[in-house]
Amino acid sequence: MVAENCVVHYPGNHFLSGDYVGRAAILDLYRKLYKVGIEQGTFVGEFHDGLHSDDHTVALVTYSMELGMGQRLIGQAVGVFHIENGQMAEYWLLERDQKMVNDIVRMSGKAALAGGSKGQLALGVLKHPIAAINTARRVIRQRRGAQKML
Repeated sequence: MVAENCVVHYPGNHFLSGDYVGRAAILDLYRKLYKVGIEQGTFVGEFHDGLHSDDHTVALVTYSMELGMGQRLIGQAVGVFHIENGQMAEYWLLERDQKMVNDIVRMSGKAALAGGSKGQLALGVLKHPIAAINTARRVIRQRRGAQKML
């Protein structure tokens, strides 16, 4: 499914952001993302809709992130795939609220990769107090039913 020289453009302003070239680099990225989100039980994605042509496929995705203590955030993203010879040659992920994802990854990403103990996660929050405040504001806004991108 993934071309040998495929390029994945992973968005954001955090330690996982950047361009990943080749199957090995892309698999390493997704192993980390799996460990940060799904393995921790914090990320559940749902395919919403898709569009396609001979050369491109677009996927609309809705997801939720469990933050602990009953707190959850809902997000939306668009994945754009360039297809060559039946394989993914390039991929762009576009987040509706990239700042939300940046804050979550800053607070908990490295701690989750290191094992995800409560102490490690708490230290991540203490090291990034602005990210914690922004995340708390997002949770409150979503509970009120208000969607706003920061």
